[in-house]
Amino acid sequence: MKNNPWLPALAACAALLAASCDRDRASVTGRIAGPDRHTVVLERITAAGAVSVDSAATDRKGNFRFRIDLPDCGTTFYNLKIGSDRIPLFVSPGEKITISSMYGNPNNYVLRGSRESMLVKELNDMMNAGVARLDSLSQLISSPTTDAPRRKEYIRQYGREYSRLKREQIKFIVTNCGTLAALYGLYQRLPDDKTLFNGESDIIYYRLVADSVAKYYPDSPYLAALRQQVDRSDANEELARMVSESICNPAPFPDIALPDMYGEIRRLSSVRGKVILLDFWSASLPASALYNAELKEVYDAFADRGFEIYQVGTDTDRQVWINAVQQQALPWISVCDFKGLEGIAPRVYNVGKVPANYLIDGQGEIVGRDVPMEKLRTEVGRLVGKLK
Repeated sequence: MKNNPWLPALAACAALLAASCDRDRASVTGRIAGPDRHTVVLERITAAGAVSVDSAATDRKGNFRFRIDLPDCGTTFYNLKIGSDRIPLFVSPGEKITISSMYGNPNNYVLRGSRESMLVKELNDMMNAGVARLDSLSQLISSPTTDAPRRKEYIRQYGREYSRLKREQIKFIVTNCGTLAALYGLYQRLPDDKTLFNGESDIIYYRLVADSVAKYYPDSPYLAALRQQVDRSDANEELARMVSESICNPAPFPDIALPDMYGEIRRLSSVRGKVILLDFWSASLPASALYNAELKEVYDAFADRGFEIYQVGTDTDRQVWINAVQQQALPWISVCDFKGLEGIAPRVYNVGKVPANYLIDGQGEIVGRDVPMEKLRTEVGRLVGKLK
């Protein structure tokens, strides 16, 4: 029988496919020392919380093993749960992670094969040791046998240790800012502590980690969640600035200052005195081109009589929005901050879905909201007729 000439090619394709699948997988093997057998649960950490994805019973020597199919070929955060104990892991495609631990003592484990997971352990070791020192000092401070001078000294030591621990945490985050371990470090807290370091100014560290992690893990869902938090903080800062400006320079409508497609900041107040349609839309909506075509008819009819459109894109994809503005040749002011409905303008004007609009008359008064397209021409015509 003759050899099939396709067999070598098929074998090569199969090997390539197998290698590709292996790149999407990882393994975790370990040993839990102790007198009894245990069930080890593998939890995947998602935005909604921990989800159990697999479990394994240890053998009589305490050994266990997991083969993990990683979602979307991305580094993923897992917990190994043994009873009430948890060991955190960042698992990347192709990694072969080994763990040795003692049952009932989850902080004392040895890990190899995962750089991100080893960094998490380094951070946790530092934080746990510091918390233990704080607990010891706290007990000495509250002990009835401690006299006043010693209590004062213990309180001073507690403050120094607390500050040192905070600085070490920040140092870890800054030093490893391009890793997911740094992202994990952003959310670790000392007991009864709500802020990372210094309250409102902490956002600088969140921005640093978000920008650095984006270089190495651009598609990570953990990065996306961090970006949303940073964007919300930026929007809150912008909102506070707007409130401050409004107090100093009161106007009938809240002002907006957002970038156009060239990066130039365009203010809503720059067209004050005209009849303004403040319009919210999204280039990603299927009917966006038809929607803007109808707006163009109104704009063309009244633009030379004192009518202007200030249109805010609620898109998150810069290229999609820019392409739509260019291809549709939108003649009015088009701006977007690429934060979606979490952006400052939708939040200030309480926009929960698009399209949406506000109609502002020549005196700056908001006279209509969500004016339907069939009534818009009539309303704009009436308002521009009142302009001097």
